[in-house]
Amino acid sequence: MLEQLQEIFRKVFGNPHLIITPSTSAKDIKLWDSLMHIELIAAVEEAFSINFSFNEVMEFNNVDDLLRVIEKKKKQ
Repeated sequence: MLEQLQEIFRKVFGNPHLIITPSTSAKDIKLWDSLMHIELIAAVEEAFSINFSFNEVMEFNNVDDLLRVIEKKKKQ
């Protein structure tokens, strides 16, 4: 799932060489501001056919947090 998420990050941030890890956060990616965060969340929701609540989005501190919620939602 990390590989699929990495492709989404590459597309959203326009960087085909971007490498993410579970600990990657907004401070690690120069272009990751509040607007890009919204674009990223929308792209993740579309790719995985899920929807995040406002509270879930506000609790994402890094890629690992995002992965955990995606996994949880995919099991529902």
